[in-house]
Amino acid sequence: MKFVFTPLNTADATNVAHWRYPEAYATYNMSATDMEEILDPRSPHYSVRNEQAELVGYFGYGTSALIWGSEQASLYIEDHVIAVGLGMRPELTGQGLGLAFVQAGLDFARQQFAPKAFRLYVFPWNQRAIKVYQKAGFQTVGTRKGQEGVFLEMSMPA
Repeated sequence: MKFVFTPLNTADATNVAHWRYPEAYATYNMSATDMEEILDPRSPHYSVRNEQAELVGYFGYGTSALIWGSEQASLYIEDHVIAVGLGMRPELTGQGLGLAFVQAGLDFARQQFAPKAFRLYVFPWNQRAIKVYQKAGFQTVGTRKGQEGVFLEMSMPA
């Protein structure tokens, strides 16, 4: 599947904010405050569409992907290290698209931003996502306490 990245606009952000994930994954549902943050261009977000131009997900790069929040929005969280946040449309999750989706988001970031490394944070109970991240090349480097609990911190060289 080919994925097309474009800067996230208000219409797509509104669409994403209305996505509702089932059961335990409901923690990934967005609020109005989240929508404001994902539209801040200093920590850019991108809509991801499939070949039929359907919105299938989004990627966020930079401080907005940090689990502890940041008063200063920026792309890099330290020397050319980019934090990555992402979401896939709920009805597409669990269908084997995750690895291609993650790899496309990392490839896009490599081309656009030339980072040295990537970092992401995931709940330890989200084994489905962790397996995808590991297949993409991420390794667990520790745990971090965030606003919503404890997360695995995963990292990989770009």
